[in-house]
Amino acid sequence: LRLAPAANMAAPPIEISAGMKRSMPTEGDDLLEIIPLGAGSEVGRSCVLAKYKGKSVMFDCGVHPGYAGIASLPYFDEVDLSTVDCLLVTHFHLDHCAAVPFLVGHTNFRGRILMTHPTKAIFSMLMTDFVKLNKQSDSEALFSDKDVKTCMERIEVIDFHQEVDIDGIKVTPYRAGHVLGACMFYVDIGGLRVLYTGDYSRTPDRHLPGADLPSVPPHVVICESTYGVSPHSPREERERRFTDRVHQILNRGGKVLLPVVALGRAQELLLILEDYWTKHAELRGVPIYQASALARRAMTVYQTYINVLNSDMKAQFEEANPFVFNHVHHLASANGLDDVGPCVVLATPSMLQSGLSRELFELWCGDSDNGVIIADFAVQGTLAREILSDCKTITSRNGGELPLKMSVDAISFSAHADYPQTQQFLDALAPPHVVLVHGEAGEMGKLKRALEGKAAADGKKMQVYSPKNCQAVEIKHSGSKTAKVMGALAEHPPKEGDRVRGLLVRKDFGHVLVAPRDLPEYTKLRTAALTQRQMIPTSKPLGDLRFALEALFEGIHTVTTLGGAGGGSTNEGATGGGSPTTQPKASGKKKVKKEEPAEVDVKTEDGVKEEFGVDTKLNLTEPDGLSVNAGALTIVKRNATGKTGVEHALIEWSSDPLTDMIADAVLSVILQLEEEPAGLVEAEKAHKSAIEAKDKNAAQNARLRIVAAMLGVQFGEPNVDEGDQKLEFKVDNHAVAVRYGNRDVFCADAGTKTRVETALERIDMAIADSAFARTLPSVSGVSGKGGS
Repeated sequence: LRLAPAANMAAPPIEISAGMKRSMPTEGDDLLEIIPLGAGSEVGRSCVLAKYKGKSVMFDCGVHPGYAGIASLPYFDEVDLSTVDCLLVTHFHLDHCAAVPFLVGHTNFRGRILMTHPTKAIFSMLMTDFVKLNKQSDSEALFSDKDVKTCMERIEVIDFHQEVDIDGIKVTPYRAGHVLGACMFYVDIGGLRVLYTGDYSRTPDRHLPGADLPSVPPHVVICESTYGVSPHSPREERERRFTDRVHQILNRGGKVLLPVVALGRAQELLLILEDYWTKHAELRGVPIYQASALARRAMTVYQTYINVLNSDMKAQFEEANPFVFNHVHHLASANGLDDVGPCVVLATPSMLQSGLSRELFELWCGDSDNGVIIADFAVQGTLAREILSDCKTITSRNGGELPLKMSVDAISFSAHADYPQTQQFLDALAPPHVVLVHGEAGEMGKLKRALEGKAAADGKKMQVYSPKNCQAVEIKHSGSKTAKVMGALAEHPPKEGDRVRGLLVRKDFGHVLVAPRDLPEYTKLRTAALTQRQMIPTSKPLGDLRFALEALFEGIHTVTTLGGAGGGSTNEGATGGGSPTTQPKASGKKKVKKEEPAEVDVKTEDGVKEEFGVDTKLNLTEPDGLSVNAGALTIVKRNATGKTGVEHALIEWSSDPLTDMIADAVLSVILQLEEEPAGLVEAEKAHKSAIEAKDKNAAQNARLRIVAAMLGVQFGEPNVDEGDQKLEFKVDNHAVAVRYGNRDVFCADAGTKTRVETALERIDMAIADSAFARTLPSVSGVSGKGGS
């Protein structure tokens, strides 16, 4: 046992772990299932589903830049999207977010959507432009402006390090570096901690800080593997190579094409170029063009969310806005470059698949003075990847062959983690499980082997998985099973080995043990009293029913009669179970109002009245009724009405395990009385009276009549000779005689004789109770000595 402090509690909760394994066994839902619906052994359409304990979380929802239309989407049809509790979007790049409007508008996804403030602001601009571009192209439109609007209405924003609880799923975003607003999502489901990195970078750049390191290590890390085991050169070296190459192309009179994503790396490159132009006066006459209206509009977002930028940028904002560039001009179309000499153009998209970057590339690729610099990761299947393979020609958009004479360079500013960053990041977190996504199969395989080798060399246990799309990774998580003892039960902390009794309630994947009266304070449960009523058709008088119940209960439960004006089986201060007394009027004194017990009923009083056609609320002034255990259960006789049509008994009781069993017994007795043969009740009464009077002969005669009544049900009513203790009757025209004193059966037909003997044996066993055996030990013929 260990004590844990808790605020706003009368006593701190006690966490109990000993012995819980037996009472709360590991269930099948302790299996974590991770399914890449995209980005499995590929770069693009990031979408990863994690399922655990009945909860389902989707990380990112993007499109593949190498495909168009439906083919670019994640494999949504492989899962039931209606079961997904939430979608967590890490950042605004299209391969991580562009399928969200389709998910909302064209599937049965009904979960919540979370992203950071900057991501939502830029996402809105991106999706609006995405719809416009689809309308202008021949590609299939995935969604409409209406879908984007519906999507924006459902998106919720979250701050870095803010924890949000989504029906037991605890979500916390951490800084990821990469682009403005990008985050890693740290998710806790029932004690299982999963970190999804998305695209991240631990190295700060000119405007963003590096990725955070969560303080509590996760059990599972779902990690990008974009660069595999490749290392990045230092940022300063990459910047120098980049500016040197740009300067060389311009010096030879060429044009520089920088294919970029409109937001993210474009701003980093603009900051580098602006700084370089400021330091080199000879370049100030060379224009830098930003060919993206979206990027220009999005600059307001960068200026708004200064708080998420790095410390250097915050300091610059104190003096001037660093995103107001003196050497950068806006370019509306390629026509604006017709009479322009050497220049630098940042155009979208980064993979050269379409748009202005593709148009300019086809115009300039045949001139060896020009140059293109790929500053982002080149995805497989794109033109950007193709030209890096040292090809001599390319296929234009209209299908023609174009010579590739311009220089091609790759200088990465993509802000993805390289191998040293990934290895150091995982070393610090030391998760037992790592799932690699967002990487090409070859690079992912190399990274998997490198990480496993490093963990083995360090003596750590780390399993690394590299699933393909729709290939599930199943991870067994055996978390500790603890129950917090709270409220009154925690006021006196038990010692080791003590038993703690209370109600065990499952709450947010954990358990609490509380006293019943503490349920409303520590859980959402409430206690209530349940009154049950049942109407049973019966014509038997209450006297017969009382006699049968007393015989059944044998003093274990008290049966009394309800009767007298305003009386009951007992009154406050009365003793015994006799006739109830009435409370006299207090003449000249203040009247005392009798407190009636509160009723919590399955139906309203009017509803029961409507169903049974009677006023079912107990009125103790009625003379006809029985009470069991001082009113715990009551039985009231009612005559036939137009609604019920039959004479009946109304049983009412406050539900609890003991009284429920008593109600079952009462119901059984009533039904049995209705089926009893004529004369049986009278014989049983006579038998009871004889036992009380210790009259052996009268008891034997009464017992004979009981047996005669029971045999009569099976074979027909017999003739009874009490003097000789003999019964005579016919069965299928065969005469039968029974001398009951010694159980001799006489019949010419052997089969009939056997039937009667068997019936006698069963009757003896059914009625040979302890009361009979004590008074007449030889009567039953089953136990005792002697006979008659």
